[in-house]
Amino acid sequence: MTDMRRITIALPDEIDRKILELRKDDRFIRCSYAEIVRQLLERGLAKEADKPAS
Repeated sequence: MTDMRRITIALPDEIDRKILELRKDDRFIRCSYAEIVRQLLERGLAKEADKPAS
Protein backbone atom coordinates (compact mmCIF):
# COMPACT_ATOMS: atom_id res chain seq x y z
CA MET A 1 0.00 0.00 0.00
CA THR A 2 1.03 3.57 -0.50
CA ASP A 3 1.53 6.04 2.28
CA MET A 4 0.10 8.88 0.19
CA ARG A 5 -3.04 10.53 1.48
CA ARG A 6 -6.12 9.79 -0.61
CA ILE A 7 -8.60 12.57 -1.25
CA THR A 8 -11.65 13.06 -3.42
CA ILE A 9 -12.26 16.20 -5.43
CA ALA A 10 -14.89 17.15 -7.97
CA LEU A 11 -13.65 18.52 -11.28
CA PRO A 12 -15.71 20.35 -13.88
CA ASP A 13 -16.11 18.48 -17.17
CA GLU A 14 -13.85 20.98 -18.95
CA ILE A 15 -10.89 20.30 -16.64
CA ASP A 16 -11.50 16.54 -16.86
CA ARG A 17 -11.39 16.74 -20.67
CA LYS A 18 -8.15 18.76 -20.56
CA ILE A 19 -6.52 16.17 -18.31
CA LEU A 20 -7.65 13.35 -20.59
CA GLU A 21 -6.23 15.27 -23.57
CA LEU A 22 -2.87 15.52 -21.79
CA ARG A 23 -2.64 11.71 -21.82
CA LYS A 24 -2.09 11.98 -25.60
CA ASP A 25 0.97 14.19 -25.00
CA ASP A 26 4.31 12.33 -25.07
CA ARG A 27 5.19 13.74 -21.63
CA PHE A 28 2.16 12.06 -20.04
CA ILE A 29 1.47 9.06 -22.29
CA ARG A 30 2.50 6.51 -19.64
CA CYS A 31 1.04 8.41 -16.67
CA SER A 32 -2.16 7.54 -14.87
CA TYR A 33 -4.87 10.14 -14.48
CA ALA A 34 -3.85 10.57 -10.82
CA GLU A 35 -0.18 11.04 -11.74
CA ILE A 36 -1.08 13.76 -14.25
CA VAL A 37 -3.15 15.56 -11.60
CA ARG A 38 -0.25 15.28 -9.10
CA GLN A 39 2.20 16.74 -11.63
CA LEU A 40 -0.14 19.61 -12.49
CA LEU A 41 -0.66 20.40 -8.80
CA GLU A 42 3.10 20.34 -8.15
CA ARG A 43 3.78 22.69 -11.07
CA GLY A 44 1.00 25.05 -10.03
CA LEU A 45 2.18 25.13 -6.43
CA ALA A 46 5.79 25.73 -7.50
CA LYS A 47 4.70 28.58 -9.74
CA GLU A 48 2.63 30.07 -6.90
CA ALA A 49 5.60 29.84 -4.53
CA ASP A 50 7.73 31.79 -7.03
CA LYS A 51 5.32 34.72 -7.11
CA PRO A 52 6.37 37.76 -5.07
CA ALA A 53 4.24 38.44 -1.98
CA SER A 54 1.68 41.20 -2.42
